[in-house]
Amino acid sequence: MSVNQAITLPTRRDVVGPKSKVRTDIQALRALAVGAVVLNHLWPDRLPGGYVGVDIFFVISGFLITRHLVGELTKRGRVHFAAFYARRMRRLLPAALLVGALGLAGTWLFMPYSRWADAAGEGIAAAFYGENWLLAAKSVDYSASHETATVVQHYWSLSVEEQFYVVWPLLLAGAFAAALWRRKNPLRFLTIAMSVVFAASLIFSIIYTVTNPNEAYFVTTTRAWEFAAGGLIALGTVAFLDTKASQRRSPSKLVQNRMQLLAGIGLIAVLVTLFVYNQETTFPGAMALIPVVGTGLIIWTGSVLGSSAIPFSGFRPFQFVGDVSYSLYLWHWPLIVLAVPFLGRELGNVDKWIIAAISLALAFLSKRYIEDPGRTKLYKGRRSAVSLLAGFAAMLLVTALALGMVLSAGRVEGAEAQKLANLAQQPCYGASSLLPNANCPDKYGSPDVLNIGKAQSPYFAVSGCRSATDQIVVQDVSFLQDCDYSGGDKNAKTVWYVGDSHAEHWKVAFFDLARKQKWHVRLSLAGGCSLADVKRIAFMDAPRLDSASQERCLQWSQQVSDKILKQKPDYVVTSTFSVKETIDDGTGRDQLAQYKDTVERRQAKWAQNGTRVIVIRDPPLTLGKSTPGCVIQKKGDSLACATDRSKALVADPTAKAALDLGSGNLKVMDLSDQFCDAKQCHAVIGGIFVYFDNNHLSKNYVESLEPIFDERLLGLMNSK
Repeated sequence: MSVNQAITLPTRRDVVGPKSKVRTDIQALRALAVGAVVLNHLWPDRLPGGYVGVDIFFVISGFLITRHLVGELTKRGRVHFAAFYARRMRRLLPAALLVGALGLAGTWLFMPYSRWADAAGEGIAAAFYGENWLLAAKSVDYSASHETATVVQHYWSLSVEEQFYVVWPLLLAGAFAAALWRRKNPLRFLTIAMSVVFAASLIFSIIYTVTNPNEAYFVTTTRAWEFAAGGLIALGTVAFLDTKASQRRSPSKLVQNRMQLLAGIGLIAVLVTLFVYNQETTFPGAMALIPVVGTGLIIWTGSVLGSSAIPFSGFRPFQFVGDVSYSLYLWHWPLIVLAVPFLGRELGNVDKWIIAAISLALAFLSKRYIEDPGRTKLYKGRRSAVSLLAGFAAMLLVTALALGMVLSAGRVEGAEAQKLANLAQQPCYGASSLLPNANCPDKYGSPDVLNIGKAQSPYFAVSGCRSATDQIVVQDVSFLQDCDYSGGDKNAKTVWYVGDSHAEHWKVAFFDLARKQKWHVRLSLAGGCSLADVKRIAFMDAPRLDSASQERCLQWSQQVSDKILKQKPDYVVTSTFSVKETIDDGTGRDQLAQYKDTVERRQAKWAQNGTRVIVIRDPPLTLGKSTPGCVIQKKGDSLACATDRSKALVADPTAKAALDLGSGNLKVMDLSDQFCDAKQCHAVIGGIFVYFDNNHLSKNYVESLEPIFDERLLGLMNSK
């Protein structure tokens, strides 16, 4: 059986129709996809499901690349891998690396040094098309605020596509060779191989999206089935058009009507997801089937008819946007991210329309002077190895820029840390400015250091701690450490320090006190978990319905509670972000009522067992306003980032429950007066940032609080 007998690939004229040079329906789909993504990034509330535009691109890529590779296999019996990868690099790298490099340079110029290292790391990952795996490892929520996003975060989808381009030729060439070796129909082997990828990836995507939603959004394995869907459509097109060509006849009127109906259904399916899906939709998983199938129907019907089955898809503006879609996708995101620090304020609608217009203009210029020349003229007539080497050299140049940012950030951070250390000796530094005898007239004024780096992060390893022998283990992770500062004193007090990341940000003050008091501390912290004995269904107002996350919190809190009841320590100090950790006991009552019951079953029982329990009331909410990012954007105008006390200082359900229960051994430590005056809660106090990010305290502000922290905690421990 010869190769040409096995598959006869239809010509370009067969596929796109006798009068057409391009697939207008595919160009229109590209325009829809990139338009949806851009609008979602600019106005997420108006087009909440715009992120499915990425999935439309994946299906299109699967269709076009599969059709191209099958054509090469049919014609030559093999794939010229070097030439294929060289073409991809010439087509994709020039624009991607230019935009990435300019985005990093913009970060260097307009963003604080605390953002440089993250941007540089992601810049390197983006240059080598591994951004999606880096974001998955960081468990980034893609719908999170632009304040924490880097200029290359959107390269995650380009990374997925490039990984597809690497693997797909190998898969098709292997299946094709196996078919010829077995003397079987290559089209059937290709279809089987692609169907296996489709089914395996889809099943994995459905399961992993439920259990690990943030990681699932980025990893290639949850998206491979979307490329395979496009590939299966391409194979079906090959078989169908080969049959049609042999019969020498055009589709009947009935077939045309049916194709138009199917295309209409596909378009409606895609449009519905754009408006109905949102950040709470479990995605990709099974929910991605609707836009993928909708896109597939449009591509399939256009292939059958030889022209677009969607009316108005040839509309010139649609075709223009589709033509520049790659560059438009590249440019729009760094402009959005850099606009806020550049302007020094949040973006208004006029700003967003200007960004959209500039993105479109840059996309046109990029397409004309970078993409097209790169594809058609760059290293024309040279061996494929030249393109590949040049591409890798360009990647290394971007890497060098990123490494320069990292080194520069290290130098600036060291200088700023020294400046903070010098300021710490001043009487009006941080919380010291709030002391009754302090004469500090501008205690809520501009920060003395307009930037803080990761040195002010609440996340750090505590010295003197080791893994406990009676370990708390949840999902193969250990959650208990022993920190013995007793110096061998058998009468030393035992203090359990438990909670989530909001216990973490008090660590620097608590452990300095523990060393001075020579306590034996048992440390158990689980980020994002309250101590409630019922399910946590949301965190920071975003749903957290995955079973693995819920079980992690429930198992951890249960083991902590059991050990405290059994060991009867002298004290337990606890702090949790229960203000934004939504629980559900099935009663439908408000959070204060539900938390009161769970505190009664947990913390109150510890207290009744003879342990003195101190709940640290949560600091005021920043409401996305009293953050370092806001102060930096406002060029140091910290009062513009203060929040109303009534809005920021909402009830902490755990602390309120502890107060309401009125147990002699269950106390609440409230430091709200160290953050708020009578009207407002502040972003800057005593010349330093109060917060590290949008909800955690900065390490240096907590250090400045140590005298009052020590006084109040010891007072509650020793009170009768």
